Amino acid sequence: MRSWKLVPLLLPLVLGASCGEPGEPDGARALERVRTQLAFGPRVPGTEAHAAFRRWLVAELERLGAAVERQAFRDTVADTAWELENVIGRFGPATGRRIALLAHYDSRPWCDEDPDPAKRSQPVPGANDGGSGVAVLLEVAELLHARTPAVGVDLVFVDGEDLGRHGSPDEYCRGSRHYARQLPPTGAPGRPAAAFVFDMVGDRDLGIWDEGNSAARATNLVELIHEAARATRSAHVHRGVRHTVVDDHLPLLEAGVPAVDLIDFDYPPWHTTADTLGNVSAESLAEISRIAAWIVYKSVLAKP
Repeated sequence: MRSWKLVPLLLPLVLGASCGEPGEPDGARALERVRTQLAFGPRVPGTEAHAAFRRWLVAELERLGAAVERQAFRDTVADTAWELENVIGRFGPATGRRIALLAHYDSRPWCDEDPDPAKRSQPVPGANDGGSGVAVLLEVAELLHARTPAVGVDLVFVDGEDLGRHGSPDEYCRGSRHYARQLPPTGAPGRPAAAFVFDMVGDRDLGIWDEGNSAARATNLVELIHEAARATRSAHVHRGVRHTVVDDHLPLLEAGVPAVDLIDFDYPPWHTTADTLGNVSAESLAEISRIAAWIVYKSVLAKP
């Protein structure tokens, strides 16, 4: 197991000034966006479903007024070459502080945790694992379209998160690794001051606990999440570390960007054929979208 060096985040834990009321996220609209993603089929890199989804995503971001950046790259995982592409939607001022919100949009090519061995070669449908984070970020995009934030907000849809094999943590998070490598240097314009990853946040039995790497290396961002949960009256964000996971926040932490992972890892359909729409809730999507909106409009990070 890798050891983790503590990187403290020197941000004051106070409520930031509001940039006006941002509006209310729409859980039903977010759930419909999960349904739309599933209609493309599993978004496995290299498939038409993956490419068609990405075209739809870019069109949605452009419709909502984002400046869209696309990061196409090739990566090799376990002797397999993958054509991958991150999509970034930028909102708000072009200068000054920036906040990054991330979600992966790819589907895992194999249901290796399925209880039925005959199904383990099938791709994961990706309703919650991938689809929920994308839906939350697009719900935030709706709010950013309606009300310009006081600081820059980057919605980062990363590819190739779920290509890794068990026991090979470096094979995961290919898109966020590429994104981190492309960031401006510390102190340069355009580099995010903090990053928030949303992964598996839409399940019906929602429970968000502190993630171990986040708690150790971005303590104040974890506190910020709890402040957001209190402010938005979330009933499903809890204190205490329950899991320590490899996810898209790690490449950012390694690059020196404070980052936190919001994830419900207690999700029985994880990496199975049961990761379908019936296990995702509009209420959960709305609850997490409210937390994300609070971060970009009302937290200390939202002050220019």
